Amino acid sequence: MTLKSQEFKAAMSAVREQIATAKRRGSSRGFADYQGCRFICYSFIDILENAGKAAERGEYAFAYSVAALILVNLAKLASTADDSAGGITDARGYVEEVLEKACSGVEYDSEEAEYIFLQSIKDSQNKAFDGWDEFAYDLLLKTARLATEDNENKMLAAADELYGKASDRVYSSWADEYDTLVRLEVIKATGSEIDVDDYIKENLKYDTIRRIAVNNAITASDYARAETLCLEKLQTDSDEPRHEYSKPSEWRFLLFEVYDKSGDSEKKIRTAEDLLFRFDIKYYAILKHLLTEKGKWDTERQPLLTALGNSLPYHLFMKILSDEGETLWLLEEIRKHPTSVFDYGKQLAAKYPSQTYALCLDVIRSQANDADTRVKYKKVCGLIKKLFDFGGVEEVDSIIGELKTKFPRRPAMLEELDALSGRLAKKRK
Repeated sequence: MTLKSQEFKAAMSAVREQIATAKRRGSSRGFADYQGCRFICYSFIDILENAGKAAERGEYAFAYSVAALILVNLAKLASTADDSAGGITDARGYVEEVLEKACSGVEYDSEEAEYIFLQSIKDSQNKAFDGWDEFAYDLLLKTARLATEDNENKMLAAADELYGKASDRVYSSWADEYDTLVRLEVIKATGSEIDVDDYIKENLKYDTIRRIAVNNAITASDYARAETLCLEKLQTDSDEPRHEYSKPSEWRFLLFEVYDKSGDSEKKIRTAEDLLFRFDIKYYAILKHLLTEKGKWDTERQPLLTALGNSLPYHLFMKILSDEGETLWLLEEIRKHPTSVFDYGKQLAAKYPSQTYALCLDVIRSQANDADTRVKYKKVCGLIKKLFDFGGVEEVDSIIGELKTKFPRRPAMLEELDALSGRLAKKRK
């Protein structure tokens, strides 16, 4: 559909009606509660998915217009809704995808590209974005690449205005980075007198810019530069968390990629080991592969497992032992943490049935002693069912009888045990 055609206008009118309907159904007296906000956001995502398909058909201006309209309405919704489910953030992600398709697909310096570019500047100044400046940056960060020498000043003026508003707010630190990124896109698009590489070097304090610099260095096969950029960041991140629920710094992953692309196997091994000991256990298989290629795995395997046993949380170490087929070692670890037996019971019972069943029975007895509600009785029965699946059929009969005898005054438990017995009897046939 062409710009300003009746078809374009009709399509946009239909989208506005869809938006209005979603808001009407999902809100009451101007406020959208938890469920209402989810409904509205899911409706917006459906609209955005169709806009994405329009962009794939080459209808770039229409796709942009829909994405911008949804973004305005998301900003309005953010002030009048319970978004504890995160629907607005999810929908913004879809907006970004549609904007990316539109702005990367449209022909540069075409009439349609200019329309998107100029309209985004106008849209970024929508009052709905007051207090939600990051939404406005969603637009400019995508459309700045469409700047030309003739219109770049309009984008820079819009960036100045937006930054002026954002920097007055208490959370303004992120605006410095966003503003820099918008200007970088303009410089790249227009071939400005400002050298792109110099501009990037001057703004390495921003993580997004540094990532761009690392990727540029990798593309240029300047691996020493890429390595330095990552190491500099790691040296300044002295407060990087190190516990099982934290992710290693992204710069360590980037560093691994640098060594992978450069073919530096020794540094790649060291970085993989570093990531593994920072609780990302997928690097165990990677490290194993790298050491195998070097012919070092057979000698380093045992010391590595021992070190991991002393460093990793037990549940992560058990996962590695299980994957390695170290069932005896796994069994010894489970003796220290008995409830974990039900995670690996089938594997252990294949080689050590009596020891495995004994551990299961100890846990079942312990939890049965503490059980005092039907929910807990069901959990006990669930453990007994697992023991049955591990092959401990005789043990199951024994423990059911034992619990019935021990707890005759717990009718709810007896009911659950009888029901379990009936289900297991059918499985034996």
